Amino acid sequence: MNPLPHNPTPGSGPVWLYNPLPEALHHYEAALLDVLAAAGVSARSAEAPSVEVQSASSWGRARAALAELAAHARAGRENGHLVVLWPTYGLLEPALWWPVWRESTVSVVVHDPSPLRRQLGMGRVASAVGGRAARSSHLRVIAHSEVAAQRLRAMGWPEPALVPHPLFRVRPRTRPDTPGQGTVLVCGQFKPARNLTLLTQLGPLLAAAGYRTVIAGRGWPPVTGWEVIDGFLSEAELDAWIGQAAAVLIPYARFYQSGIAVRAVELGVPVVGPDHPFLAELLGLAWPGLVGTDDPADWVDAVDAVAGQSERLARAAADGRERCERGWAEYLNQSTPTPAGHQRR
Repeated sequence: MNPLPHNPTPGSGPVWLYNPLPEALHHYEAALLDVLAAAGVSARSAEAPSVEVQSASSWGRARAALAELAAHARAGRENGHLVVLWPTYGLLEPALWWPVWRESTVSVVVHDPSPLRRQLGMGRVASAVGGRAARSSHLRVIAHSEVAAQRLRAMGWPEPALVPHPLFRVRPRTRPDTPGQGTVLVCGQFKPARNLTLLTQLGPLLAAAGYRTVIAGRGWPPVTGWEVIDGFLSEAELDAWIGQAAAVLIPYARFYQSGIAVRAVELGVPVVGPDHPFLAELLGLAWPGLVGTDDPADWVDAVDAVAGQSERLARAAADGRERCERGWAEYLNQSTPTPAGHQRR
């Protein structure tokens, strides 16, 4: 990690990425650095105290959060554009940066405006305080999907910037694509928004169509028609599971974005999921894996339709990467702080 710069001329510094979840968001940060480098944007990682205290009590996590708050104050009044990759304090996050980074621009990425699990700083009071702070001239809010942006607007927040989720360039596909063969994979941690009813209906139909059906991730219950591999997946294990799949399924009833879908696209693996704005932006409106119903037969048809589409996926991924580079470059160029006494033309 690189320390934040000290006492430079306001408005002349680079882009800094502040990541309080260095393990969970390692891939996200690396992809964003890669996107920015390709787009010609100078960016570096800023040292952030990790709040990933998985085994600690709530008090332990609170102490880690307080350590980060102290770091906020110490890093105050630095120049450049700081992008906060995860809001440790939820919707309260903008209020923590507001008083100490007045010489710079701070952008906070809000991934889940209404999270599925209880999180620090996600109540109404926090939303009101954070939303008010986000109206400051040097604060910005980033969302990665129109659904998330709509939710922020509904909460009374200022208009968020809709910037693409970071995306590595697609890797060449290494396995043959044959409909009716291979593994249909669901992966990632279980959450209440996973559509278990749809999965239960899909399992036997996909098996009858010749597919192996696998769910790999932590916390999943038994699901009829699926082989459930319960446990945490490391980065390498996640890539291995996704890389050998015929298709990756996104059976979510409610979501704002999907890192699993992004990872699949990067690995050249076709994705099947609901016709959701995030997936449509990632894959293109015409992608045959977007399903507009909960009819399991339609999902099986979509799996068959994408199983032989690696070349098409590669083109869609290349287009998505281009949009990503362009979107981040335009956003950061428009949001770069202007030195005192100068005006934009």
